[in-house]
Amino acid sequence: MSKSSQLIIGIVVIIFTTFCMTVYSGMQTGRWSPFKGLLEARAVLRDLPKEINGWDAVGEDQTLDNDTITMLQIQDGYIARSYRNSTTQAVVHLVLMVGPTGRVVVHTPEICFGGKDYQKEDNRVSVTIPVVLQDKPTESDDTFWRVDFVNRGLKRDKISFYYSVSLGKSWIATENPRSAFQYSRYAYKIQIQSLSDGEEDNVKKFLQDCLPTIHEFLRETL
Repeated sequence: MSKSSQLIIGIVVIIFTTFCMTVYSGMQTGRWSPFKGLLEARAVLRDLPKEINGWDAVGEDQTLDNDTITMLQIQDGYIARSYRNSTTQAVVHLVLMVGPTGRVVVHTPEICFGGKDYQKEDNRVSVTIPVVLQDKPTESDDTFWRVDFVNRGLKRDKISFYYSVSLGKSWIATENPRSAFQYSRYAYKIQIQSLSDGEEDNVKKFLQDCLPTIHEFLRETL
C-alpha cells in the first residue's frame, strides 16, 4: 500500500472517529434536542412551593450566572432560592436542577467553591436521612454528601454544603456519579448550603422537613 493510500485511510479513520464521538456526545448531553421527558421535568421542578413545612422563601428566586447555566445545560431547569425557618430564623440556600446527566452530576462544591477566602475543612462525609413519602407506607433512605468550608481569616465562620443526585426516586451520594448514572440521559442535582449555627445543622433540618415535598416534584428520568 502506497504512502498516499495510507494517509487517506488515516484521514478517513480520524474523521469517522471524530464523527462518532460528536454523535455520542450530542446524544449524552441533548445538544440537538431535549431528551424525552426533560421539558416536563423542568416545568414541574419550577413549581416547587415557596412555603414548605415551616420554611418560607426569602425574597425572589435567584439567577445563576450564564457560564454556569451554559456549562450545565440547565436553561429553564433549575431553582436557586433561599428559605428561612419560621421558628429558628435559620436560612439555607437551595439550588435544585435537572439536566443532562454528564453535565450536572460531576460538578461539586469542592470544585466550584473555595478559593482565597474559604478552604475545605475535612473530607466529605455521607449523611443518611430517612424519608417517609406520602405514596409509600414505609420510609426510604436518601443519602447526601456533606462538606464544610471555613473562612481562612475567621475560623468560626463555617459554611456547610449538602449535595446529592437523583434519577427521580431516592437521592444518592456515590463516589463515582458519572458511572453510577451513565444509563440515564438526564438527572437531578440538589445542593443546599448554610452558615454553621453552633451545634445546629440547619441544612440537615431543612432536608428532614422538606424532602417529602421535594420528592413530589421529581419525575423518574429515562
